[in-house]
Amino acid sequence: MRILHFVNNINLSWYNMFLDTVREQEAQGHFVRAVFPPGGVNFKRLLGDGVNVTPLPVRSSKLDYWAAFKLSRILAAERIDVLHAHLTSSAQLGSAAARWAGIPCVASVLKITKKRRYMRCDMLLPCSDHVHGDLRAQGVPESMMRRVYTGINLERVLAGRNPADSARAEFGWDGTHRVIGSVARLVPMKGHTHLLDAAAIVLEKHPEARLLIVGDGELRPSLEDQARRLGVADKTAFAGTRLDLPRILNAMDISALASVDKEGLPVILVESCLFEKPAVMSDVAGIREIIRHGETGWLAPPRDHEALAAALCEALDDPVRAASMARAARDLAAREFDVRNTAAQIQEVYEQLVRTSR
Repeated sequence: MRILHFVNNINLSWYNMFLDTVREQEAQGHFVRAVFPPGGVNFKRLLGDGVNVTPLPVRSSKLDYWAAFKLSRILAAERIDVLHAHLTSSAQLGSAAARWAGIPCVASVLKITKKRRYMRCDMLLPCSDHVHGDLRAQGVPESMMRRVYTGINLERVLAGRNPADSARAEFGWDGTHRVIGSVARLVPMKGHTHLLDAAAIVLEKHPEARLLIVGDGELRPSLEDQARRLGVADKTAFAGTRLDLPRILNAMDISALASVDKEGLPVILVESCLFEKPAVMSDVAGIREIIRHGETGWLAPPRDHEALAAALCEALDDPVRAASMARAARDLAAREFDVRNTAAQIQEVYEQLVRTSR
């Protein structure tokens, strides 16, 4: 089969998962092409990783009909059988191009979103049960959806698991420290203000603890100010955006997310589970599909920094129990997110659509 993936986003946060899917499809004997905006780091990364990638500049405002027309020409020239769009604007533009080219369009839905821009696609692939349920509540018919978790090449991820290859030293930390790590954009919905409030409580009981905040965003200056006001700045590192995620995960003892709103399904949640990092996170939709309180990690009510701090202290106080739940989370993540299973499910959707479109 000849597949084209279209992504109209130059800052693809789940780059490695996308690449895993492309490579698995190629390993199954399919021709795969990706179409990306030429700006940003990911187009260059795709070229460097040997992906068949074509640049397509797209205006950011509304529907760029000229770009959609050019995409339809690429579809025809490459004799593509199915277009697979990722993210909202890609689905709107990609479904128009696919219609003009006379082929089906599949769209991965990676977060809670309005259905409007997806409704001209032939099939939607929500990334979690919660995203699926939200689309259903908006009136999207079941026949138009199939929940497919984003796949991960387990061998790739697990190859990076090496405690000796850790980023701890660059922050001035060693093996005596207990590192609580949070990898997320520094935006309001990720709840970093509550995480810092919780860290202040944790550090009173566990002075050996350290807080590693990885990611960037609009809230970084105010969060750094908050850390200083709370008196935890000397035990908190703001690492910014990092491409060496395995070294970051190797540096962590606990993986924390303090999200205050429903999630699609955070990529870091899956990868940290595969690294067997005990999870302490907010009890919000998306996260709870993997983290089950008392079984695969700890869940705390969102916006409740005292409950979050208590859960973090439990994880620090009982490393044996924390490790046991981390292993259970690893097994669940490996079972549900293996890219081979994901690619097989996606292929079933492709084949069904291609058959019915002829």
